[in-house]
This record gives sequence, structure tokens and C-alpha cells, in this order.
Amino acid sequence: MHKLIFFLAVSSLIAAAPNAGAQSLDQVLQRHFDASGQERLSGIRSVRSSGRAVQMGNELPFLQIQKRPGMLYLELDIQGNKMIQAFDGREGWAVEPWSGPDPRRLEGPELNGLKQMARIDSDLVDWQKKGYDLELTGSDSSDGEEYFVLELKKEKGEVYNFFIDSGSYLLHKIVATSGQKGNQVSGETILGDYRAIEGIKVPFKIEMKYGGQTLMTNIIEKVEFDVVIGEDYFTSPF
Repeated sequence: MHKLIFFLAVSSLIAAAPNAGAQSLDQVLQRHFDASGQERLSGIRSVRSSGRAVQMGNELPFLQIQKRPGMLYLELDIQGNKMIQAFDGREGWAVEPWSGPDPRRLEGPELNGLKQMARIDSDLVDWQKKGYDLELTGSDSSDGEEYFVLELKKEKGEVYNFFIDSGSYLLHKIVATSGQKGNQVSGETILGDYRAIEGIKVPFKIEMKYGGQTLMTNIIEKVEFDVVIGEDYFTSPF
């Protein structure tokens, strides 16, 4: 009798395992959006976050403001001097203490980076409307945890691999690769310390790595939604 019970229990686990692992892309995406509070986030018009950027032992206070439909203001305090980068939806610009008081127009990869940061929603949201290719390529069991791996390809050859935790369905890591074959550049963004803010799961720790080495870690201390923000924060001086 005990052997029969054991056999039935093992059989049920074996039968359930393929169903847990063989989820479709749509299923993984929907569970990820549900876990992260995407429906609530889609109705948010602005996000203001502040904290500390840790780099090479130094802690630099920062302020980041995102506003739909794709505007960004980023301020970094470097020993009492402010470095500013901003995007008004069309143009990007920067003010850097080491270059003097005059603003500098941003173009190329710098501008593309600001456009990416300006988006409140991730690239996984409405990926089809954006013209991206997305597929569930399998799973990864690094770090002692199991992740669903989603590969997203953009029109200019950029490839992003999204690692979604198979237990919490929250985003754990993004691996970005750009450039041509033989001259590709890749970097990692690792997200952690998720906290619920008004029904939305927000990562309060964001680590950026290149070549396996940590370049910067952002420690977020405060997040506010739908703050009234004037257009002058983003307006290009050119």
C-alpha cells in the first residue's frame, strides 16, 4: 500500500512537470505582467525615483524622472556638481561639470540609451506593435534559481534576453547584445530587492555589469508615481 501511494505521488509529479515547464510565451508574459502590476503601471503618467549610484566605492545621489510619452530627466550629484542628461521625446542633451556650463547635444548610442531609459514600460509590453520579434527560447538555472528566457530582437540587430524568475515571475536580469558579428557588445542589468509600491513591484536595486564586472549599482530609496512634473525639466535648450 505504501509503495502504491509512493508510485502514485511520483507519477503525479512527473505528469505535472511538463505542464510547469512547457508554458507558452503568452502564458509566461501574462504571469509576468500580473506579478509586476503591469496593468496598474500602464496607467501611470510619471515616475520619479531617487537614491544612490554606487561606483568604485563612491556614492553619488541621483534623481530620475520619467514622463509619458517618452521623456527623461536624469540628475547625478558629483561632489556638489550636477551632471544632467535629458530627453524631451525628440532631442537629447547633457550638462557635464567637466565640460563647462554649456549643454551638449546627444546623438547616436548616447541618445538611444536615453530613449530606452525614458520608457516607463519595458520592451516586453506591446512588443508586436513595436515591430519586435520575441520568443521563449527555454530556461536557465544559474544562481541556483530557474528562469524563463525570452529573446527579443529589434530592427537594428539589438538582441535582449529577459530572464524571468519561474517562481515569482518577476524580471531578474536583462542581457543586451548589440553590434555586428565579430564586433558585438553585451552588458547585463540585474534587478533585485523588489518592493510593492501602490500595487506595482519595483526593483530597489539595479546592478549594471559589463564583461562580468560591475560598473554601477543603483540603490533606490524613494519612488513616486504620477507626480506633477513641468515640461521645463526635459525641454531641449537647442
